[in-house]
Amino acid sequence: MKRILALSCIAMSLAVSCGPSKHAINIEMRHPSKTGIDLFGKNVSIVYLENDNEVSTDFSESMADGFAYTLEQEYASSNSSIGIYRMRYMPGADYARKDSLFNILMDTGADVVFLFDTVKFGNMTVGGPSRVSYPSSADSSYVSVGSIPFTMKLYCFDGMDKEERVQSFGGTSSARPEVYSSGKDDSTLASAKAWKALGAEGWDAGLLVADSFRSQWKHERYSIVYYDTEQWYKALEKAEQYDWKGAMDIWMELLGTNDLMKRSCAEFNISVACYMLGDYQLASEWLDLSDKDNKLPISDAMRKRIDARKR
Repeated sequence: MKRILALSCIAMSLAVSCGPSKHAINIEMRHPSKTGIDLFGKNVSIVYLENDNEVSTDFSESMADGFAYTLEQEYASSNSSIGIYRMRYMPGADYARKDSLFNILMDTGADVVFLFDTVKFGNMTVGGPSRVSYPSSADSSYVSVGSIPFTMKLYCFDGMDKEERVQSFGGTSSARPEVYSSGKDDSTLASAKAWKALGAEGWDAGLLVADSFRSQWKHERYSIVYYDTEQWYKALEKAEQYDWKGAMDIWMELLGTNDLMKRSCAEFNISVACYMLGDYQLASEWLDLSDKDNKLPISDAMRKRIDARKR
């Protein structure tokens, strides 16, 4: 959640009103990634398969590292952790099965597991050498760029997904390893060097794949209800500062009233605070209480937002 608009302090001299007033707060809210997978606040395990092909294994390891790096940058501020694991490839095993991924999930103790299947490579081609502007040695005065297509598959299982789905992702791209030489290598030697340098190119592939799992941010407006008294203003000021727990403490104190409208307003605000703190079930329960005491006109819009997050 990011603040996108500096709101002015609430003047204590606002006109006195017997009924509640509504104040809008503009917020940039975090939403699930383009894939629909929400990783915020979750522990993630990333698994790649190793086999007897050293180049393939190195590429997969580098790809998992690049993937993890992006997720760590994106979700570092949340209460999440990311672990990388390798697993021996077993011929004939179906790694896209729910029970396979569920067992990995349990072994790693994560909330979400990603598994990179073995990468399939095409044929390597290497372009002609070009002179390096500032070579470090005679043997690295020229550089050639290789090109090799590859196909990758990624499986994801979210243990917190009520539907218990295995989601599959895949695609084809090309890796471009750089080969340094004296400019005299023949095509066979240049290709061999390109294969040797291929492993490190998985990092870029991992970064590219991870982009689809970044959070999406949307500008949204939320309403807070208040009365023209000192306590209500203090709570509203804390809400403007995104101190939702502090605001909620004050609204809790305001529940001790026989005025159903005031109690409903406090309960509505507590619902908004719970929503902002990520407890959507509790947000729904507080909104139920608000509706029961005195349903506010803005209740239905808030409930739609809560229900959308609970899916």
